[in-house]
Amino acid sequence: MKTEIDRIIRVALYIRVSTEEQVLHGYSLQAQEDELLQFAKEKKYKVIGTYRDEGFSARKPALKRKVMQELLKDVKAGKIDKILFIKLDRWFRNVREYHVIQSILEANGVTWQATMEDYNTETADGRLKVNIMLSVAENEADRTSERIKFVFQNKINRREYPYGRAPFGYVVEKVDGLRKLVKDPVTEAAMTAFWEYTMKYNSVRRAGAMVNEEFDTNRAAKEWLRTGRNEIYCGTFENIPDFCPAYVSREDWEKIQDRKNSIKKARAWNVYLFSGLIRCPVCGHTLKATYKTYPNDRTIKYNAYRCNHGRDNTGCTYRSSVSEKKTEKYLLTHIREMLEEYIVQAGLETAKAKKKRVIKFDVAKAKEQLRRLNVAYFAGNIADDEYTSMATKLKEDIAKAMEAHDQEGKAPDVGKLRSFLDTDFEAIYNTLEKEDQRRLWRSIIKEIHVENNQVTGVTFNA
Repeated sequence: MKTEIDRIIRVALYIRVSTEEQVLHGYSLQAQEDELLQFAKEKKYKVIGTYRDEGFSARKPALKRKVMQELLKDVKAGKIDKILFIKLDRWFRNVREYHVIQSILEANGVTWQATMEDYNTETADGRLKVNIMLSVAENEADRTSERIKFVFQNKINRREYPYGRAPFGYVVEKVDGLRKLVKDPVTEAAMTAFWEYTMKYNSVRRAGAMVNEEFDTNRAAKEWLRTGRNEIYCGTFENIPDFCPAYVSREDWEKIQDRKNSIKKARAWNVYLFSGLIRCPVCGHTLKATYKTYPNDRTIKYNAYRCNHGRDNTGCTYRSSVSEKKTEKYLLTHIREMLEEYIVQAGLETAKAKKKRVIKFDVAKAKEQLRRLNVAYFAGNIADDEYTSMATKLKEDIAKAMEAHDQEGKAPDVGKLRSFLDTDFEAIYNTLEKEDQRRLWRSIIKEIHVENNQVTGVTFNA
C-alpha cells in the first residue's frame, strides 16, 4: 500500500497579507511562500502554482478578489488536489464565505491544509474547531477595524491628518507633535489661482485648464472637478471646521456647488428614449445619442442616433442617422405583434429543448463516485494513472452537466413580457413623462436593430 509521500499530490500555495500585518507580524508574502514551498518539498507534493493576495484583508469579499477567482477557476478545472496556506486566518476570517468556498472545494474533491496549525475537517469535532477559530478570527478583525476607526476619528478630532498623501495644494507637517495639513509652498500659487478663476468664470473645468497652462501643473480635468467638490479647500474635513488653512471661503465654496447643481438641471431638458439600445449594423458599436435642428428653424431640436466610429481607423461606413421620432412611431405600431411572435417562438424552443432531455445526468451520484474515488486513491488502492484518468473524466462530466443545467435555467422568462401585453400601454404612453417613456422601453427591450435609418427588429429582455 502506498503512503502519501509516494503519491503525486498537486497543490496550490495560497498566501495573503495586508499591509498592516506585514509590518506588525512579519507575515510577508515571501516568508509565507518559503514556508509553504519547504512543506511541499518535504511531503513531495507537486506545486502547480502560487496565488498571492497582496494588501487585501481577509474580510474583503472573497469571490470579488481576483486571485481567489483564479484559484477557484483552477479548482473547477481539476488542476488542484490540495490547497496549502500557513494558518487558517490567512485563508479566511469570515465564517459565511468560508463555507461558500468550502462547498466549491468539496464539489471538486479538493482539500486544504494549514501548515502551521492542525485541523481535521473529516470529523464533527474537527469541523467545530474550524468554525470556532474562524469566529474568533472574524471577531478579531472586527475589533481591529473598530480600533482603527476610533484611532482615526480621534486624530481627526485633534485636527491631525490621518492619511498618508495630502490633497493637492497641501503638505503634511509635524506641528506640536501632530501631523497637520499646511499649504504647500510649491503648489500654493496654483491652487489659489484655481479658486479665483473658478469664482470669476463660473467653471471648474475652465479654471483647471487655465491653471495647467499658467503653472504647468498638467492635472486631468477629472482631478480638477474632484478638487472643486472637496470641502477640505474651505478648511473643513470630516465635518470638523478649521481643520486646515482654507483656499476658499465656505460661502464661496457653497456657491460653486450650487452653480454646479443648477448647470446639471439646466442640461436635463433632453432625454433620449433609446440611448444605449441601438447598435451600428456595420461596426457593432452603440450609436451615439445626439440632437439636430431643422434647416429652416434652428430653434427646433429633434433627437437622433448616429455612429461616431466612421471618423477613426475602424473603417465603419455607416452614415445614416436614426430618427428617434420615427423609431418611437415604428415601435408603438409594431411592438405588440413583435412581442406576441417572440413569446410564441420562445414557447416552441422551450418545448423542443425539453424533448431533447431524455436522459439527465445525476450530478449528485457522480460527486459521490468522485468522493469514493478520492478515498480509495488516498488509501493507496488505485494507481496514479488510473486515478488521474477516472477523476478527470468524472470532473468533466460533472462540469458539463452543471453547465447544461445553467443553460436550462437561462430559458427565456416571458412572464414579464406577457404582463406587459396585458396592459393597455398604447393608451397611456402619451400621458407619461419622457423619462418614464424611456424606462418603459428599456424594461422590455434589450437591443434595437436598424438598417439604414429604419428599424428591422428587436431583441427583448427575457
